[in-house]
Amino acid sequence: MLIRRLGATTKKDGSYLLLAGTVAGVLGFNALAFAHVATPEDGTTTAHATTATATSVDTPATPDAQAVAGTTPASETGNRDRAKATALEEVVVTARKRKELVQNVPMSISVLTGERLKRDGDDNFRDIGTAFPGVSFNDSNGQGGEFSIRGLTSTGSGSDTSIGLYVDGVYIGSEAAMSQRLFDLSNIQVLRGPQGTLFGRNTVAGAINIVTRKPEPVFGGSVNATVGNYGLRQAGATLNLPIVSDRLMARISVVDRKRDGYLKNTAKPGDSGNNEDGQSARLHVLAKPTDTLQLLFSADRSRDHTCDNMFKVVGGALYDGNTDPDVSAWDGPCRDHSDVKGYSLQADQQLGDLIFTSITAYRDRTSNFLTDRDFTALPILTTGLDLDDRHFTQEFRLTSPGGQSFNWVVGTFFFNRHDFQNTILDLGPGFLGPGNSNLVQAIAYSTDKSYAGYASGEWVMSEKFKLDLGLRYTNESKAVDYVQTATLPIPGFSPVAPFHKSISGGEWSPTLTATYALNPQANIYARVARGHKSGGFNAGPSSNPDQVVFQPETLTSYETGYKTKLLDDRLEFDGDIYYLDYKNIQQSNQNGAGFYISNAASARSYGAETQAALHLGDNAIVNASLGYVDAKYEVFGNKSGNALPRAPKWTGALNLDLSWNAGGSGSLFVIPEVAYRGANYVDSANTPLFVQRGHTEINLRVGYESYSGWSITAWTRNATDQRYTLGGFAVAPILYAISSSPPRTYGVDFQWTF
Repeated sequence: MLIRRLGATTKKDGSYLLLAGTVAGVLGFNALAFAHVATPEDGTTTAHATTATATSVDTPATPDAQAVAGTTPASETGNRDRAKATALEEVVVTARKRKELVQNVPMSISVLTGERLKRDGDDNFRDIGTAFPGVSFNDSNGQGGEFSIRGLTSTGSGSDTSIGLYVDGVYIGSEAAMSQRLFDLSNIQVLRGPQGTLFGRNTVAGAINIVTRKPEPVFGGSVNATVGNYGLRQAGATLNLPIVSDRLMARISVVDRKRDGYLKNTAKPGDSGNNEDGQSARLHVLAKPTDTLQLLFSADRSRDHTCDNMFKVVGGALYDGNTDPDVSAWDGPCRDHSDVKGYSLQADQQLGDLIFTSITAYRDRTSNFLTDRDFTALPILTTGLDLDDRHFTQEFRLTSPGGQSFNWVVGTFFFNRHDFQNTILDLGPGFLGPGNSNLVQAIAYSTDKSYAGYASGEWVMSEKFKLDLGLRYTNESKAVDYVQTATLPIPGFSPVAPFHKSISGGEWSPTLTATYALNPQANIYARVARGHKSGGFNAGPSSNPDQVVFQPETLTSYETGYKTKLLDDRLEFDGDIYYLDYKNIQQSNQNGAGFYISNAASARSYGAETQAALHLGDNAIVNASLGYVDAKYEVFGNKSGNALPRAPKWTGALNLDLSWNAGGSGSLFVIPEVAYRGANYVDSANTPLFVQRGHTEINLRVGYESYSGWSITAWTRNATDQRYTLGGFAVAPILYAISSSPPRTYGVDFQWTF
């Protein structure tokens, strides 16, 4: 389901590992292709497309899904024409590793286009966290925020994610492994349910598939600036450069964002927490050395230097009665620094009617986190983390042309990760008594190596019935070397002798989908999918080496849904119902000042989602969504029957985009948005002090867009200043602390496109 935007205008017109993988996986295969594959005289193949699939190298199955039927290319020329169409735009996605119209993909999927993101002023993950039914985003951990899909949320330190994050086909891992600033994107796709067959590791709850804008054969670009309350200032720019006609081109995008903190520190007047200070840059170089080969080199980097992830005490012996969500106290350090970078090379080689794709990628993340964790003016507790995480991935894929009686894709995937982390607990004299302190450091070096092979095929059984079967096998091995040091031998915080542990195993991830076309504009589907996430290690402070290892988890999803277009393509509607059977679920728990992961025996989640987009003439579009989920632990010790964390029963959103011509030079627009999230717990213990109350947020944007390429917009987020709990932290019975949602913000955006 496409989440729509409407404007009154539309545009007219480890590096050595990377090198080794590129040489072996790309150039070698291409040399073989040139030696053995006959190329047609015109250098292209015939596109067999009945559902907007694309198989030519000029529009390969994996790069950009920004093509929109019925519109001109999104090249940045500065001249705009008023949109006349009343039908909703068609948007292409790559949820099944080939280009398809989103309405033809038989699974629950939502899409935010790049134009919608810009128009709505969505600058980060939190801005889009309420746009999708059954989906929430939690940023209580500052730069380490995380999504929740259908009540299933990624776990904490030492664990892989349950929701896979991908950017341009590259496996990123967790939300913390990339910048949460959103800029120069083609679209964001949210895929609900297990995606293990095609996307692979750690997608038991779903996948977030981000597609960035790629270079185009025209010169153009944009600059933008934002100012707002709490000292918000953001500047960004994009430049698109055709270097050699349509054979070699580049695109570079940058953004710098700063905002003062909104949490006041009474222990150090003038200090504030939960601020923003970061920069991001991205480079694409697109080359087409032949008519049958396309190469895309990408590089990105993001840096953040903040004081975030700060809480305030709301209960326990240290609670002082403070009820102001914007006031806390800390006498110790407050820093969260991160540096994330990555490189990738994608090659798409046409082999007759087939497309061979190679994606080679290397990513590196370092972070340094150290904060006062008792949130008082007393020297009680400081926690920290030094992290260095690197991983290399290589994927090979062969894709058949679309629109055949049998459409297929086969591939292999390799993942190699090295991770070092030093988790710090510093217990001060406020905890141990005058003159005493205990510095605990849990040092872990872990490795993770994974091999996988997969195949997926779609059989067109008749004019109305299709059957899709997919299967993936993953073999994974992990190891950890661990040691814990402490300055005092305090029970629970004492030294742990060095030890080594390893685990390995394999798992199958099948998918079966049946689709039936009720008519050319409506279809129903039924989907069964199984996903898994391998076991791992608790790399944080521990007093028992036997509890370091946790086991794999599996999820089986049963889903049936309906997708249709009505009213001469002015209305799109889809809905689904599902049941999730979760076994051996990995769950983050708190033990004193530290966190660890254990396995719940079982959990289940069931619910329904619906989305609709309605075009109300030339100048108005309505987007609406509604989701219901009931997610509980079935067997989990004394937590059996508890609600899964971050699983609001009801989620809903309504977005209205209105625009009017303002003479012959531009248009006025108004975009009101309302989003609701029901009450939910933020921890598996369902602690009463850690309830996130049900809340409704209202956002509003009002602006002017010139047909000559510039726009100005006034905006407000959380207009009614709703405040609610994002996260909880407890050292019972000493303290219970929470982080609160941001207050009302407002500002002005300016953008010029040339």
